[in-house]
Amino acid sequence: MPTAKPRIAVTLEQSTFEVIARMAALQGVSRGSVVADLLDSVAPVLTRTVALLEAAAAAPKQVRDGLREVAEAAHDEFTAIAGDATKQLDMLLDAVAQAGSDPHVVTRGSGITPPVSSQLPKKPRKRSKPGGTAHE
Repeated sequence: MPTAKPRIAVTLEQSTFEVIARMAALQGVSRGSVVADLLDSVAPVLTRTVALLEAAAAAPKQVRDGLREVAEAAHDEFTAIAGDATKQLDMLLDAVAQAGSDPHVVTRGSGITPPVSSQLPKKPRKRSKPGGTAHE
């Protein structure tokens, strides 16, 4: 179906292409849709970055130098945060891989048996009389 939206062509590394293809298959959407969603999610940050770069280009050299220092510090901070997030995802992936392909499925509760001391004794059930009414 034709669209009025602008299009671009992008050349990717093979590994990036494969990850996008896998994500598309898991979500049941096209590869282009995955890329468009990713770009849409970073568009607000990109817009602010472009505005900052435009302001820096119009500023005197001293201001540009100061902005560069601030931008480099922010970049370093974001890189550290992204690295931490990547490490957390890697740890999760390792844990899932170690669990094997047949993990214990919990259908109710936490799946953890409480210690014997915390288990309450069960109340006796009321028995039905013939005819369907319970006696006490």
